[in-house]
Amino acid sequence: MGALFASALAGICLAAASAVAAYRLGARVLYGLGPLIAGMVLAQFLFPPTGPEYVMVLLTPVVIGASAGYTFRAGKPLVFYLTLSALSLTAAFSANYYYLREYRGIDLVEVSRKQVTEMVRAADLPESERTEVLAKMEGALDMIGDIIPFSYFMHSLLLAVFCLVVLRPFFMRRGTRAGEDRTGLAYFKLKDYYVFALIAGWLAALLVDEAGYRAVYVLGLNCALCFSVLYLVQALGIASFFLKKKGAPGFVLPLAVLLLALIGLEALLFVSIILLSIGALDFWADFRKLDVRGEQ
Repeated sequence: MGALFASALAGICLAAASAVAAYRLGARVLYGLGPLIAGMVLAQFLFPPTGPEYVMVLLTPVVIGASAGYTFRAGKPLVFYLTLSALSLTAAFSANYYYLREYRGIDLVEVSRKQVTEMVRAADLPESERTEVLAKMEGALDMIGDIIPFSYFMHSLLLAVFCLVVLRPFFMRRGTRAGEDRTGLAYFKLKDYYVFALIAGWLAALLVDEAGYRAVYVLGLNCALCFSVLYLVQALGIASFFLKKKGAPGFVLPLAVLLLALIGLEALLFVSIILLSIGALDFWADFRKLDVRGEQ
């Protein structure tokens, strides 16, 4: 537990340092990412068993922190920060995973499968229960193997949100923005062309033959899931916008999401599908009339 807390604290400190550097240097902070990327490439060859893993762990807080710092400096909206940090890290993690699997013969999903299997077999459980746990684990890992990029996307997105919550109060004190804050969730709106990526992803996932064109199917499925989450966030932004307009306290929306999660997975999925539809329809409906106001 102590080691986990220390690693989390080190990650937060690294993200904060990267945010300060990006806030002060702006786009010039990209020059500092060059050596880090070069180190990641070298680690693939110099330390093949563990190098890539540790470099990716180091890269994550640096990218998130630098994205946050530049966002605060330039007064960019939340959509800029989340898409920049989450999509760039998803691309980096996915490239690392498929490189290890295709060129090094190291499948991280299979490694996890072996580790979890050993842990379950070593656990003090009745044989019937152990067999049931192993069967569920096998099914879950088989599914995860198809949505590796999406799992990396969710991991990156949640870390980006956490770092934003931690760092935002410190940078907002600098008074870089006056008046009403129009960079938060209430004004989250994806560019119009993102909806075509969402549609193309779902068409590929639903219509492409998985056995004959597996690469296209996996790419489409992960693209569809990633952009579905982004449009779900946009729907939450629409809800936040109208709640603010009605003068509701800021905790109402997070409390509603928490209560929905506590009700059960089925209810959460049902409401998520509805919200996803609303977020995608915002492309045509522009519920908040942000395009008319010039606030997109």
